[in-house]
Amino acid sequence: MKKIGLALSIIVFGLLLMVACNDSETTNFAEGNGKVNVYLTDAPFPIDLVSQTIVTIDRVEIRKQENDTTEASFITIMEEPFEVDLLTLSNGITEQLASIELEAGTYDMMRMHVTDSKVILTDGTEFDLKIPSGTSSGLKIKIEPALSVESGQTSDVLLDFDVSKSFVAKGNWKGGKLNGFNFKPVVRCVLLDRAGRIEGTVSDTSNVVLPNTSVNLWTEVNDIEEDSLLTTAFTDEMGEYKLIGIPEGTYYMTAVLDSFMTDTIWNVDVLKGESTQIDFVLTPEP
Repeated sequence: MKKIGLALSIIVFGLLLMVACNDSETTNFAEGNGKVNVYLTDAPFPIDLVSQTIVTIDRVEIRKQENDTTEASFITIMEEPFEVDLLTLSNGITEQLASIELEAGTYDMMRMHVTDSKVILTDGTEFDLKIPSGTSSGLKIKIEPALSVESGQTSDVLLDFDVSKSFVAKGNWKGGKLNGFNFKPVVRCVLLDRAGRIEGTVSDTSNVVLPNTSVNLWTEVNDIEEDSLLTTAFTDEMGEYKLIGIPEGTYYMTAVLDSFMTDTIWNVDVLKGESTQIDFVLTPEP
């Protein structure tokens, strides 16, 4: 892993936060301090047409909750330009973005400053994307539930950069024509000690593995207007996928690939610290 103040993991469809736990190695903390590691991961989109999705981050901050008489303030935990291709961090791959000692306490928000973004297609075409003006002060990311840093302990936090939501394709990309992308960064923050993972394979009815299949994880909601898509992954050349940093709970999943009927699996239970195996078998469209 590369180190740049904070360790950064790839931001395609997710950002990884490791579970809070005691360090297995001997670590000397300053009195009253704990350690926080921040990891970045990704989630995918029109993967067959895109070669790279590159973002540059030059600052990451975290906010500590204060008492009623003290205003909460942000603490800089990474301040050095870092360029990353989010597509290199798919299927459970992460890169450390930061590792820093923080005063014991409760932290409820992170702020990420993105300075540059571009998409490179498989044919070499490049699109330099406009950074939204609303993110000039930094993209605010809520930590839910809040991160509790304890003296002498290490906490791992995953930042899941959702590529499918963050890079919105313009044009008829299903027809192979892309006119560019709108960049609207969407990042979720996960405490890894409260999360599990889902992994498996996608194949067809002839037991042939299916690369580049979109595997989507949805939360069950009552309001049909609510966007319940939590995260997405694409299968690799072996038809395998992995979703990390999934909060404990019950979900449903879909596997989508052109020329095949969508497969839906309901009641997918995820337990913290455990892996759930979910395999899909897709039927060719008539």
